[in-house]
Amino acid sequence: MFWLIFLAVIIAMFVVIRQLWPLPNLKHIDYQDFMKRRDEFREYKVIDIRDSLEYLADPTAGTINISLGRLPYVWKKHLIREDNVIILSTRAFKSKKAARILRKRGFEFLYVVK
Repeated sequence: MFWLIFLAVIIAMFVVIRQLWPLPNLKHIDYQDFMKRRDEFREYKVIDIRDSLEYLADPTAGTINISLGRLPYVWKKHLIREDNVIILSTRAFKSKKAARILRKRGFEFLYVVK
């Protein structure tokens, strides 16, 4: 019984540390700076990973809405691996998770709006 609890604690610690661990080569962009220099980011694909209800309540022009749960399955419809991708989200945890998903799919140029 002790070993099962110990194993569960170790797994939980691993999951928490993995989520908090910084991603290599992930660049952060300030939201205000992003909005001011929006014309400079025309060559970037901007994905909004909020759920569709959140997105429809406050849409951002020029973005592609792919909710986080659908991202692993539908990214091929809108993105190619060579794209420069900017990730918009309301939570840092979700944007990091989206960056991890895209990194596993071979994306190298990922940016997150803080």
